[in-house]
Amino acid sequence: MRKAIISAAAIALMGATSYADLQNVEIGGDLRIRGNSYLGDFSDNDGRNVQFTEQRTAISVSADFSDEVSAYVEFDSYGAWGDETRDVLNGSGAGEGSGDVSLYQAYIQLGSAWDTGWDIKIGRQEVMLGTEWLVGNKSTASFYNQLAYDGITGVYNADTYNVTLLSLKVFEGDGGTFALTDADMDMYGVYGSYTGREDMTIDGYVFYNRGGIPGNEDNFELFTIGGRVGGTYGAWDYEVEIAYQTGDTGFDNGAGDDIDAEGLGGHFEVGYTFDTNLAPRVYGGIAYFEGGDDDAESTGFNRLYSDWEYSEFLSNADLNNAIVYRAGVSAEATEKIGVLLALAMFQLEEEEAVFTAGGPFPGFAGNDEDDLGFEVGLYATYQYSEDVAMEFGYAHFFNGDLIEDSFAGDDSDPDYVYAEISLSF
Repeated sequence: MRKAIISAAAIALMGATSYADLQNVEIGGDLRIRGNSYLGDFSDNDGRNVQFTEQRTAISVSADFSDEVSAYVEFDSYGAWGDETRDVLNGSGAGEGSGDVSLYQAYIQLGSAWDTGWDIKIGRQEVMLGTEWLVGNKSTASFYNQLAYDGITGVYNADTYNVTLLSLKVFEGDGGTFALTDADMDMYGVYGSYTGREDMTIDGYVFYNRGGIPGNEDNFELFTIGGRVGGTYGAWDYEVEIAYQTGDTGFDNGAGDDIDAEGLGGHFEVGYTFDTNLAPRVYGGIAYFEGGDDDAESTGFNRLYSDWEYSEFLSNADLNNAIVYRAGVSAEATEKIGVLLALAMFQLEEEEAVFTAGGPFPGFAGNDEDDLGFEVGLYATYQYSEDVAMEFGYAHFFNGDLIEDSFAGDDSDPDYVYAEISLSF
């Protein structure tokens, strides 16, 4: 069945020669396998280690036509080893799991549409803006099931600037489970970059997220306004990004007050690369995500669809209501091997507000402590060949007072070990 799906996609693209002049067809793919081991006491796991291997397999077909028209179709399958085992103990079938093949991307691209200079993509597509601090494809760290969006994007490229327009359907909720109620989640935006200054990029953006709430006459509405500056100055590199959000959740706090979707977020990093054989780079930075207020009248900063991970334990792009202090050093041990030592300290931004983190630790509310903990990570990358890359990592988390107090009788610090191999063609 899977072979039939992929073959049908290739035939459909090649069959387009009946309507346009086909110039080129390419078949590509990605294979990524990552073994994860979480060691220590997590939540209610009673001291048992959590170990699993995740795998994402993707096959794509791209076709170029005349008049700067192109098409791209990609199918992928993501799951954990054993999810679809056909035979388990005593010969009983396990059935299908989460690794089913699905349509990940499928879009038509019009290059310089109608000679306007705008490149337009229509269909399901990845959207990665800037450094993906707010909008990315969620391909970082473990649980890399990745994210694509349905909609239309337009990009205009000039000599010293570019502009991206977005109209995306993140979730379709009208009809179906919710009958004929409005339960959509939509995103609109504009993202611009100025590159007219040497070794510097200046970005600015505005996003609008709207979500219908079944059974509620109000919508979820969130406006995000932000900017970014990044670049290099000699041996120094730097980046700073700040965003402010305002809007309405569509709910009240039970005391008759509306809960606002409001918060400030940002991050700053500066690094220095030494001109030696190993090209060591040292860096330091801080990230800030404002939490909600203690009377539950605001939610704090929303990280949207970020691809930035600040911790192996506290974040799968869910970390909020937090301040993160970061430092580290990296080096190129050989032409093919890179190493990184990363340090991070975490604390709550607002003690009494709700804190969520993802990963093995759940959220907390009404906290009396602000010390989340300290993390040390050691990582190595190895470029085995032009197409195959390997990555290895170890991280240890020193539980802070908040986590120790929140897990009664559970004071062991967790460890994380992983090994990954990936191939692209």
